[in-house]
Amino acid sequence: VRFGAATDTDDGEGKVIDTSALRPTDDQIEAALAGFRGDIMQVPPQYSAVKVEGERAYDIARSGEAMDLVARPLHVETLELVRRPDADTAELEMVCGKGGYVRSIARDLGQALGCLAHVDWLRREWSGPFRAEGGLGLAQIDELARTPELDLHLLPLEIALDGLPELPAAPEGAVRLKNGNPGRVLSSKAAPGETAWASYEGKPLAVGTYMGGELHPSRVFNL
Repeated sequence: VRFGAATDTDDGEGKVIDTSALRPTDDQIEAALAGFRGDIMQVPPQYSAVKVEGERAYDIARSGEAMDLVARPLHVETLELVRRPDADTAELEMVCGKGGYVRSIARDLGQALGCLAHVDWLRREWSGPFRAEGGLGLAQIDELARTPELDLHLLPLEIALDGLPELPAAPEGAVRLKNGNPGRVLSSKAAPGETAWASYEGKPLAVGTYMGGELHPSRVFNL
């Protein structure tokens, strides 16, 4: 997080819209972070993918129009000050639920401290079962492009479904699910209305909403 300037995008790529000569102490940062942990309400950045009357907020923002975006709930499990490289910057580490905007955290932290702030850089270290150290860099991908070795790094689809209930499909249900229709499943591990995925003969078929004996697919896997 860089202190002393607010930008229209809440990150370093945006236009500076306000500045401040104030700089917070470590103790002031630590005290302010307490207000951003747990269940909070967060207003998305003006440049975000949030829909406003059917349009993406970033499209409206690029036209020069300011919006009053609705605050959304976010659970922040941890938010800690990791180090302070200099008076202008602070490195933070956060674990939060889905739908969180790091840019909003930086913006609102700057406002709470009275010094303004924006995101200087951001690194997502993990999301669900995926971790940065398990990935390939762009240079590695370029080197392995169009070779069989690249395929060895592909992860099974089931890993992306980790944490969702698996519901084995009935034979006739598998046929319907493959065609994008609701299909009968043989397990009720999921509660009605819960997101789950259906499998048949050990292979994932579809992910969708479990509705009392059937899975209503939102996405079908053509494997």
